[in-house]
Amino acid sequence: MVFSLLSCRRLIVVCAVLLVAVALVVTVGVIPLVRSDTSPGATPESAVPAFWVAVALHLLVAVMLVFTAVRSRGRGRIPVPGLVVMGIAALLFGIALADAAFAYRSHGPSRSTVSVFLFICVAADSLAGAMTIATAFPLRKRTQEDLTGTC
Repeated sequence: MVFSLLSCRRLIVVCAVLLVAVALVVTVGVIPLVRSDTSPGATPESAVPAFWVAVALHLLVAVMLVFTAVRSRGRGRIPVPGLVVMGIAALLFGIALADAAFAYRSHGPSRSTVSVFLFICVAADSLAGAMTIATAFPLRKRTQEDLTGTC
């Protein structure tokens, strides 16, 4: 299966949009609920800054993905190592948010919304990471004609 450079760039931008969406969900949906958490053992004073760091990292990787897609416009290939690193980073972000989702799931039904938002973010991070890595290594024929216009 041969992917054109344009379709690979579109997939990279879709991954960036997913990461921006995760950052928005964490900013708008998770942080306000975490800030108001009064469950026994809850530490919103340390959780909220950690979520802001997660938002910043998501936005950083999204900007890097868009930059990669825009910069590859005139080139024949998209840089594979950079995409793999950004895909692994997105997968690791998902793992970190999964840990937080499981932690808030144990806070009882009052924080189930936070847990649901975080699980949705984990799914989006996993999808973005897998798609980024898959874009780096498309299945293609190894003929000379295919190598000129593929990812």
